[in-house]
Amino acid sequence: MNLRYHIESKEWTYEAKADENISFGFNKIQIRPTPSSSVPQQTHLFTLKNKQGNLGPLVGIMTSMSKEMALAGNGSLFKSLQDELVKRNGMAVVFPPETVVKDGLTGVTFSPEANKWIPVKTPLPHIVFNRVPFRNAEQQQAFKDAIDYFCALGIPFFNPAFINKNKLYSIFARHDQLNKLLPESICVKTLIQLAAFLEKHQGIYLKPASSSKGIGIFRLRHRNGRIELESHSHRLEFPGLKEFWLAKSRHLLEYDYIAQKEIRPAAIGGKRYDFRVHAHDGLNGYEVTGIGIRQSEKQDLTTHVPKGGIVLPYNIVKNPRHDAFFAWAVKEIGQLLTEELGYFGEFSLDAGLTEEGEYAIFEVNSKPMSFDESQIEEKRIITLVDLFLRKTGF
Repeated sequence: MNLRYHIESKEWTYEAKADENISFGFNKIQIRPTPSSSVPQQTHLFTLKNKQGNLGPLVGIMTSMSKEMALAGNGSLFKSLQDELVKRNGMAVVFPPETVVKDGLTGVTFSPEANKWIPVKTPLPHIVFNRVPFRNAEQQQAFKDAIDYFCALGIPFFNPAFINKNKLYSIFARHDQLNKLLPESICVKTLIQLAAFLEKHQGIYLKPASSSKGIGIFRLRHRNGRIELESHSHRLEFPGLKEFWLAKSRHLLEYDYIAQKEIRPAAIGGKRYDFRVHAHDGLNGYEVTGIGIRQSEKQDLTTHVPKGGIVLPYNIVKNPRHDAFFAWAVKEIGQLLTEELGYFGEFSLDAGLTEEGEYAIFEVNSKPMSFDESQIEEKRIITLVDLFLRKTGF
């Protein structure tokens, strides 16, 4: 059914017979009919499904506002989701939690007719997808209030929050099989504790508990009686761990670092590589959307592309063992996360293979960035929209 929006009046109307009783959104706001012959000018057209007199699905994508009062976040993802929704007679509205009121919200949507983002005031969405891009924004009262409101009303809400690395390790530790896949980790609290952990493993990674994309990571190793620190940009040596602690402990404690056992990774052509795995909730639990390979190029600390890593096709290492492992892993992890933290709908894994051929899982990302592999990203968009339609009943 054709739905129109007038920006100046902020009014929704539909093109149909006057005797039809039509509503829009989760809270079923009644909208008035307008004959096709008298549609006002400067309106934007959207075609939505009609489910027993209720138009939708209206998909809310929650993000943040920047300091300049503009919406922040992954704009290309939002546009791709809206494009796919439009193909399937749905609509996405991107909004910050501050704009949620009792009967609706204010945000933006991409108008296919005008080929641009337009401001809209909509009813409450049928489903909300959390894509707030900043961890500190999830600590704000507006975010918490919005989630509480949606949950109280029974609006499906998925991707509850960023995943803290400390929390992830404690959750995996309670799983009989997954606990063997995450390299041993500890919260960094004291010099004595860190010294014992480094003595045990000889090489460790230090990672902020709340970060992603390799930001803030560095490695510590015993080297010729000294302590060697290596980051993406520099290498330092300290006479001993006490000197390192004096120099770096304030930073480690302020950013809630974890220490993680260093894994000796498998290599292609002498350079380490990792797996990037996207997973989504399918009809029979979580399943693999696609798998990519990232290889270190200029340093071997991490394989993240923003830190100099390169993209390789999964086919160069693909085999039945890898396929079976990742199919099992995403199903188990998806179920575990849902039980412990809430419903995610999608996530991605940073995983590795050791020199001995054993698997390791380094990270679980609750808000994956766009994949460089176009075929994975395209499938991701389709599976997310499948999920929207399935969860809303449209």
